[in-house]
Amino acid sequence: MSNDTILYDVAGRVATITFNRPDVLNATNDDFYKEFARLLSEIAEDVRVGCVIITGAGRAFCAGADVKSMNPDMKLLARRKRHRWILADVLRPLINLEKPVIAAVNGAAVGAGFNIALAADIVIASDKAVFSQIFTKLGLVPDLGGLYLLTRVVGLNKAKELCFTAKKIGAAEGAALGFVNRLVASEELLPAATALALEIAAGPPTALAMIKTLLNKSSNSSLEQMLEYESYAQTLAYTTPEHREGVAAFREKRVPDFHKAED
Repeated sequence: MSNDTILYDVAGRVATITFNRPDVLNATNDDFYKEFARLLSEIAEDVRVGCVIITGAGRAFCAGADVKSMNPDMKLLARRKRHRWILADVLRPLINLEKPVIAAVNGAAVGAGFNIALAADIVIASDKAVFSQIFTKLGLVPDLGGLYLLTRVVGLNKAKELCFTAKKIGAAEGAALGFVNRLVASEELLPAATALALEIAAGPPTALAMIKTLLNKSSNSSLEQMLEYESYAQTLAYTTPEHREGVAAFREKRVPDFHKAED
């Protein structure tokens, strides 16, 4: 299934979202965000999907906001309402999606594009990827969760430097800073992302959902809170068919099939 803004495909329990505005480096506009929000809602309910890949068509991942589509005359309250809509319908569902998300960054990930990548769980970047918190070049503040997400990966002082200067950094520096998990040659990007997605998607969906949710809570929770969350999650995990299948597979010395109950 596809439209002109975003391409979408599901194969082998892996959903692939491809931003498809290559003529403007996959820059965002309202139609882009509406379709992205719709797909995230669909993926959340689709039991066929165990992992998600997000990438871009052409030579960019996402160049951030489409400056040509900006309305300088938009009233402040309307602008804030629009921004809150994007955060509520796109950013939060992306971060909170109970399925692992891989950003396969093929080129420029700038502004909101950088922060969409940060909102994924794993970032695989090609050697052509470039990242920038470009907002100060436009007299703006980092959005789409960048002020929250970036500090948690690179630390406060480095986040300040990247946001203050809007400097461009390559994938190798991104890996050194910790927000790029894997750096690969451009021709290997989608094969590497797909192989990892298939590996993850073969895992136990209930356990993966709880692991992602609790890891997302960990930076804002105390040790005592995390231990309490852990006790509830592990107690629930012991009751699942996935756990029973994992134990049976271990005893029978075979690969577990965590999805046979869904078939």
